[in-house]
Amino acid sequence: MAARVRRSLVSLLALTIVGTLLPMLAASPARAQSYTLGIDVSHWQEENGNVINWQKVSETHVFAFHKATEGTTYADPRYADNRTEAASASIPFGAYHFARPSGGTIAAAQQDGVDEADHFLAVAQPAAGDLIPVLDLEANGNLPTRRLKAWVQSWLDRVRSVVGVEPMIYTGPNFWESYMGNTAEFAAYPLWIAHYTSDAPRVPGGNWGGNGWAFWQWTSSAQVPGIKGGVDEDRFAGTDLTPYKIPGAPLPVPTPDPATPPSNQSPPTISGDTEVGSTLAADEGTWSGSTPQSYSYAWYRCDADGSSCADIAGGTDPSYELAPGDFGHRLMVRVTATNSAASSSEDSAPSETITDTVAPGSPVMTAPRSQPTLATTMEASWNSIEPGVSAFDVRYRATTPRSGFADFESVLGDSEAKETTVDVNPGSTYCFSARAIDEAGNRSNWSGERCSAVPMDDPKLRSVGFVRRTGDAFFLSTVSSATRMDAELTATDVRARDIYLVASRCRGCGKVAVSFNGKRLATVDLAAKATANQRVIHVSGFAAVRSGTIRIRVISRNLPVKIDGLLLALQD
Repeated sequence: MAARVRRSLVSLLALTIVGTLLPMLAASPARAQSYTLGIDVSHWQEENGNVINWQKVSETHVFAFHKATEGTTYADPRYADNRTEAASASIPFGAYHFARPSGGTIAAAQQDGVDEADHFLAVAQPAAGDLIPVLDLEANGNLPTRRLKAWVQSWLDRVRSVVGVEPMIYTGPNFWESYMGNTAEFAAYPLWIAHYTSDAPRVPGGNWGGNGWAFWQWTSSAQVPGIKGGVDEDRFAGTDLTPYKIPGAPLPVPTPDPATPPSNQSPPTISGDTEVGSTLAADEGTWSGSTPQSYSYAWYRCDADGSSCADIAGGTDPSYELAPGDFGHRLMVRVTATNSAASSSEDSAPSETITDTVAPGSPVMTAPRSQPTLATTMEASWNSIEPGVSAFDVRYRATTPRSGFADFESVLGDSEAKETTVDVNPGSTYCFSARAIDEAGNRSNWSGERCSAVPMDDPKLRSVGFVRRTGDAFFLSTVSSATRMDAELTATDVRARDIYLVASRCRGCGKVAVSFNGKRLATVDLAAKATANQRVIHVSGFAAVRSGTIRIRVISRNLPVKIDGLLLALQD
């Protein structure tokens, strides 16, 4: 008996659940819902010369929303033309405002809401037959929820008071839940929900106070005939748009006026510091004529009195960075406005004369090219790749075999030359540097040095067992010759970083050992297949300059050795 009672109760419960669920499933809008399709667009759909073909759009989509404004200053440049063209294609059209809320207090936020609404109304010009105005709420301006609600309400109230209908709110569920407290207090206003899903959208605010959504932006990548690229596509939960239109007779479709060429009303102007290294900016001035208009720029370099202007290669941007070559000139910009009818150009007034307090970059020393130099003169050369450099200062510093570098000596001052020749003393190292001077008289830092050394002639070396001879084939016409083992040449109390011998090589020539402060540095074999005089032979180098005594000792027997000089370099 008890089991039969339980089975009866279970059967009764199952029948009750089925009886409850079947009507609900039959009424579910998600399973058999059909939608009316529309789009929402802005000037972004017509970037790079693309144009919406509204007649083509009307074959697949029956309504459109278009961005009109943003904040208190921005107006979409394609709104007015697209509104006219959509009307010609008999597409119901509405405007939306992208909100940029601000305000440090509730009163300030409410005033900003009114200001943004007034800007929207002035640009959008909502009229009878249009789809109701839309507040696009995606940015909170860092306002707390209570202040943001006050801002939203002030915008809605202002638009409703002027247009006479309840505006619509566009938002996403995440934004509404995060920044509007998931409130349902705006449920009296129609909802345009943005939720990219093919299933039913998530509707915040308790299913918008139980009212659900009116429009649903379900994708941003729809392919719509008449529009290049992906576009936002919207679904309307019904077929009759009348409740979402501003009441009254629609405005007649205007006949577009013939395109009129651009005409300048006020010339372009230049702003910014007129000093080399600064950036000048040009505005396009103001123009009348049919829109849209595009603007191109060309910068010109003029004489100091503003005449004889020549175009600047590559100067085609609205801004221009002043270069050293602009010093002493005045600049002018030419703006060309273009629309579908024609192009027209207008010049700005010349800028102030360009000044220059920026030092040029340092030049580069290109010679002396190597060391050593077996001559009594030394060539130096330099160059600068920076424009505007007109002259150079050149200097050198020199050593003797037994001293460090002396003070700098000037070679050239404010000279246009890029090379020179200097008389040099045997046994010394010379290091040259230069600095650039631009047309404004600014001087660069000194360049890095290029150095070369001249050998000590052999008579400057103390000789034991060597015989001094003369001849034009030798450095400074002298040479020290020996065949005796242990013959020696010595240089005392000298300074060097690199040590070179200047010697003769020949078939059957002997060998020498070179030592520094008693330590052998190298053995130099002077034997060669052919005779060659004034050969420069690197012996050794140090990490830093050292001081001491250098000895050159013959270590061969009865073989000729000819030493022409000793080169002691103090710099690379």
